[in-house]
Amino acid sequence: MSNKDFDKLIGKYAILLSVFYVGNIVLPTFGLLNGFLLLAYFFLTNMVIAVIVNYDMKKENIKRPIIIWSCIFFSILGVVFFLLEIIRREKKVNA
Repeated sequence: MSNKDFDKLIGKYAILLSVFYVGNIVLPTFGLLNGFLLLAYFFLTNMVIAVIVNYDMKKENIKRPIIIWSCIFFSILGVVFFLLEIIRREKKVNA
């Protein structure tokens, strides 16, 4: 993966996580979601991120189920694991 592709990947996940994070802050503040609906919204956003990470993992031929599980429960952690795995693979190839 070239630096340009890696920069695009970081940009994609930065925008994605930022949009969902703003939604997680704004919706409860204005009372649009509360209780069970808020929990369902958090789970749905984590699932969307997990599906996108899974798609990118298949493109990069990465088989680490812990990345997907961490995305489901805490999306930021899963994205960080995914990007760290890409960096690890690049260092191994270039070593």
